[in-house]
Amino acid sequence: MIRRRTMLSSALAASAALGLAACTDDTAGGGAASSGGSDAGGGAPALEAVTISEDLATEPVVEFTAPLEVAEPDARTVVAGTGEAITEGATLIWRDLYVDAATGDTLQSWWQGAPAGGLTVSADTIGQAAYDFFLTATVGSRIALAGWQQDSSGQMRSLLQVADIDRIVSPLRAEGEEQPASGSFPAVTRAENGAPALSSPPVGDPPAATQREVLIQGSGPMTRPGDYLVMQYTGWKWSDGTQFDSSWDRGAPFGFVQGQGQVITGWDANLLDLPVGSQVLLAIPAADAYGAEPSEGNPLAGEALLFVVDILDAASTVSA
Repeated sequence: MIRRRTMLSSALAASAALGLAACTDDTAGGGAASSGGSDAGGGAPALEAVTISEDLATEPVVEFTAPLEVAEPDARTVVAGTGEAITEGATLIWRDLYVDAATGDTLQSWWQGAPAGGLTVSADTIGQAAYDFFLTATVGSRIALAGWQQDSSGQMRSLLQVADIDRIVSPLRAEGEEQPASGSFPAVTRAENGAPALSSPPVGDPPAATQREVLIQGSGPMTRPGDYLVMQYTGWKWSDGTQFDSSWDRGAPFGFVQGQGQVITGWDANLLDLPVGSQVLLAIPAADAYGAEPSEGNPLAGEALLFVVDILDAASTVSA
């Protein structure tokens, strides 16, 4: 998949990842998640010592005596939502905050302008324990997780995450008005599920600057810097048309915070100002992808790339 080029500039290495770190079986400190406060490590579950406000209309208030020991991962529902039940494969959007268990300080919060976040509920990607916990939740729930995350300096930190599950992303493919093709790039065909394919390899030299062509014009809200963007994509090498990656093949959309350097420049600069529901083709020179010079450590370095991207959701910051 497309890897992030840099860490987030905030204290956390990934704004939406504590839910995974807190609930997977292989996190630092070991142990399985507790969906109801079970004692997996011999001591009291961390969240038993934490009080979390239940007013869903306001930022969660998280209270405990610091430092709080997180000996085992813990997860529980604070307020049960009345919305749709979460099922296998669902991609969630949530509003969340992170609190340092050692100090009680809030590190970042959607209610204070930090990005939204989310994940796809799959045992293969988030671990069996996390998967089991999220299947107990519903849209509209406020959940809490205790676990560990690596900060931007590489240090593991004990954290609490409180998240209000806002929605399930749907549909999982672009929907809108077909746009006429320019003819400058290979024609795009789609499988029954929406997965794109190229009718032929690219021809000629790649563009000197990233070019964007809208294939389907969506009708949703416009994407903006700071959005938590959820997308499907497939990528091909310009040089020979071979496919090197696809979220469709993995069975899960990809999410990242737009405009914060988490992805290649060709994505960060060219997935803005698009209505949700759109599908776009991006022709990206090597300089806007993984660098113009080949590298033994990255087989895509020095390669111009072609992507077809479906914009599924764009969750904004509270100030947007």
